[in-house]
Amino acid sequence: MLFNVPGPVVDEDKETVLRPSLWKYRYLFVFLSLLGILTIYQLSVVLLLRKSIDLPTSPFQGTKLTNPYQNWKGEGQEKISLHAHSDEVWFTPERHTISEIQSEYKREGFSNVAITDYGQVSEKENSDYIRGFEWGQNIKKRHLLSIGIKKSFYDYFPVYASRENLNWVMDRMKKLGGYVIIPHPKLFDSFSKEEMSSIGGFQAIEVYSPFGDDTKILDTLLSQGRNVHCMASDDLHYFPETSIKSFDQPTWKNIIQTLGNQRGRKGESFLRYIVTAEGKRDQTSVLDSLQSGSFYCVKKFFQGAEDPKVPRIQVNQNNTVELNSKERYLEIRFIGQMGEVLQVNPDTNQASYEFKEKDSYVRLEMIALTGSVLSNAIYRNQ
Repeated sequence: MLFNVPGPVVDEDKETVLRPSLWKYRYLFVFLSLLGILTIYQLSVVLLLRKSIDLPTSPFQGTKLTNPYQNWKGEGQEKISLHAHSDEVWFTPERHTISEIQSEYKREGFSNVAITDYGQVSEKENSDYIRGFEWGQNIKKRHLLSIGIKKSFYDYFPVYASRENLNWVMDRMKKLGGYVIIPHPKLFDSFSKEEMSSIGGFQAIEVYSPFGDDTKILDTLLSQGRNVHCMASDDLHYFPETSIKSFDQPTWKNIIQTLGNQRGRKGESFLRYIVTAEGKRDQTSVLDSLQSGSFYCVKKFFQGAEDPKVPRIQVNQNNTVELNSKERYLEIRFIGQMGEVLQVNPDTNQASYEFKEKDSYVRLEMIALTGSVLSNAIYRNQ
C-alpha cells in the first residue's frame, strides 16, 4: 500500500522574503576601498620619505663680514624673471607659449626668464631660458619652486606633508641641482612664519609676490642665523589684455581664457623681478648669483614705469657698509636683527653704515620713485 505524504503547502499569494543584496552598495564599497588605499599610501610616504635637519638657532657670529655684492663689476644690470607658467603642461593648454613669454619679457627689457611649470621641467631644447619647475598639488598651495633643476619628480604628498616630508623634498631638489624657493607664502597662508622657521632646505622666499608682499619673514630667519635670500617674481599665469591681443593664438584658447575670467585684466607681469650683475644672464651665471645671494629683489609700483636702478654695495676694511647709486632714492634703510631699523637716509644716492658689535647682519631697502629695491644680507662670518 502506497502512502501519500503531503508536501508543504505553498501560499502563492504570500510574498517571498529575500535577504538584502549588497550589490546596490557597490559604489560605496569602491569609494571606501579607494579611500583606504589612498590613506595607506599617504601614511606610508609620510613615514618613509622624511628628513630631519638641524637648524641654526643663534645669530650670525664672527669678526669677518660676508658681502654678496663685493665682486660686482660694471655699471649695468640684468633683469631676470624666475617664475612663469606656460602651456607646456597638459592641464594648462590655455596659457601662453614659451616663445610668447620670452618675446614679451624681452620686449620689457628682461635678460632672461625661467619657465617653471607645475610638476615638470620643459623638455624643449632651448638654451635661451632658465629651467625650473613648481612642485605641489595640495589644495593649501604649499608649493616649492626650484630653479635650474635637472629634472622634475612626482608629488608624493597630494593630501598631507609633514615638515620632515618638506625637508625631504627640498633636499632632493638640491641634489638635482636646484635652487629652492618658497613661493607665495601668503597665498591661503600656505606657509606660516612659524612653519618657515621650522623647516630647512629652502634658500629664498618670495617676499614680493602678486599674492602678497612681506619682507618681515626675512628678518625672523636671518635673526636665527639662517642666510635666506629675498625673492621677487610675477608668478606669471596670464599676460594683460594688451599683450594677449597681439598673440596669434587659436580661437579655442581665446574662448577658454574668456570663460576662465582671464581676459581683460591688467595683469601682474613685469612688476616683480630680480637683478643680477652685468653679464649674469645665462642659466649657469644666474644660478651662481642665486647661490651666493648676489642679486637684488625689485618691485615696481606700476607698469610702464622706469626701472629703479640698483646700487653698488661695498664693505671697507673698517666694516662700514657703503652704498652708491646712479639713482637718487627717496629713502635708504639699513635693517638689522629682528627687523630693527638701524638707520634711515632720505633723499640721497649715497649712504654708509658702520657695523656695530651687536649687529649680526644688515640688509638694505631702497625706496625709489618708481619702485622698491631689496638687498640680501651682509652678515658676520667666522
